[in-house]
Amino acid sequence: MQTITRPADGSEKAERPAPKPRRRLSHMLRLFVVDVSLVLAFVLVVDAPLTGIPIHEWLGIALAVGLIAHLVQHANWIVTTTRRLLTSASMRNRINYLMMAGLFVGFVSISASGLLISEVALPFLGIEPVASDFWLWLHLASVTWVLWLTALHVALNWKWLVNAVGRFLIRPVGALLGVGGAGSGKP
Repeated sequence: MQTITRPADGSEKAERPAPKPRRRLSHMLRLFVVDVSLVLAFVLVVDAPLTGIPIHEWLGIALAVGLIAHLVQHANWIVTTTRRLLTSASMRNRINYLMMAGLFVGFVSISASGLLISEVALPFLGIEPVASDFWLWLHLASVTWVLWLTALHVALNWKWLVNAVGRFLIRPVGALLGVGGAGSGKP
């Protein structure tokens, strides 16, 4: 739906209607749910002794699928930032882009090397993995790399994270508990 307004000079100008807040909220909620799920899965999968090798491997595979969903959700950002990278991108966006590229390489490396040293998941599927010290070293080194980059990712996106936690966790829980200020619109 477009509205036509007539500026003072008498010409016609088409304006876009304001985006629907519900769609934006829904999109942000989907991003938040996927991000929280990925963080929780990553925290569990990174500690193999805690979960045991079978859960570590299957959860790692699920995490790889979740990361693909994360990339699909951010496809517009990836395309737009790639186009602007060499021209008009801000320094923050350039750093974020390079960090995201490093995270992508790190997670691909973790996933591929993890499959190659699999003791449970691939044998269960009838595939014999090619275990070697190199693949184990690459797996562990990539985990370390991704942990550092994830910390940087959280730091660069801290404001969004705080707003999302306030909007999707603190306010709804506060409203359920009847805590004052829960419906005020501020985290």
